[in-house]
Amino acid sequence: MSRSLPSVSASGVTVVIPVHNGEQWLVAVLDSILEQAGDLTLEIIAVEDGGGDRSPEILARYAAAGHLTIVEGPRRGAAAALNAGFRRATHPIVCQVDQDVILRPGWMRILTSALANPEIAAAQGWYEAPADASLWVRVMGLDLRWRYHRTLTRDVNHVCTGNTAYRVSALAAIGFFDESLGYGYDNDVSYRLRARGHRLVICPAARSIHQWRDGWRAYLRQQYGFGYGRLDLVAKHRRRLAGDDVSPLWMMLHAPLFAAALLLLAIGAGLAIGGFESAILFSMAVLILAALVIERFAAGARAAMTFADPAGWWFVPVHLMRDLAWVAAVVMWSIRRLRGVAAHPSHSMHPRPATPESRRLERLG
Repeated sequence: MSRSLPSVSASGVTVVIPVHNGEQWLVAVLDSILEQAGDLTLEIIAVEDGGGDRSPEILARYAAAGHLTIVEGPRRGAAAALNAGFRRATHPIVCQVDQDVILRPGWMRILTSALANPEIAAAQGWYEAPADASLWVRVMGLDLRWRYHRTLTRDVNHVCTGNTAYRVSALAAIGFFDESLGYGYDNDVSYRLRARGHRLVICPAARSIHQWRDGWRAYLRQQYGFGYGRLDLVAKHRRRLAGDDVSPLWMMLHAPLFAAALLLLAIGAGLAIGGFESAILFSMAVLILAALVIERFAAGARAAMTFADPAGWWFVPVHLMRDLAWVAAVVMWSIRRLRGVAAHPSHSMHPRPATPESRRLERLG
């Protein structure tokens, strides 16, 4: 889909923030963005994309003070909301910030400085977990931090949205974000930018606090979405079956290997019930599971020691649960494909709950 862009100012920065049930942290997020301005000409575009909380009231208050412009969202998923905001940008650099990402001082200056190099089309900051985060959030944050740490000496082929500065002209040239994708639309746009010869970088000094969804139910629901979205992504980019710099091969292998182990256990149990020999199948399943455990233990131990964070010692049990969520995503994705159901962003991305009670239940798991 292509549409003409508004005239683009030669200076200044636009911030695009999609909002859907963002009430809980929205004030802190907006205030952290405003504090980034310094001597920059700053334009904030909030894409109000539905929901049932008080986010519209908060946005209206900031808009009345002249701090931001509200754009009505298309309500077709996150990628469509981002496109609505990016197409309204009047500056050549757009910082895309999610409604649950609180920027640290200097974040915008660091990322926009990286984009002073015309070869770079996108620069991503470094997520941190909140200081009082639960185990689920700390494991998720440390896992991502460890994977970013492995890419610091080179350009990358994937940057995440929510914590990133983009060159608008580069995005416009590739048609912006693919609105048919849920989780994985940021991978997709990264791959297409790289295919055009652009560079992508991660800047660890640009820090932000990410308020990830909390509790085991919310964690598994989101991991299911990540797994499902990855399948839609690989269906579009077959060469990315082995992953990318942020999601490497071993991570991609976890779901199929875990599924193979479960299948072997199920077949072995069936044979054993029928009185047939099943020791070989059980042994193969145990070997596969042992390999997955050893890989996660090694990664968790290295992350724990590198960043002095004991959450790394929990990688094994938490990530085995993640593997189970990914297997469930593979099953559901396959069923829909066999039935000819068209891909839709809602298959992988689910909005935050709107009510305080729902959020309380999410945190409790």
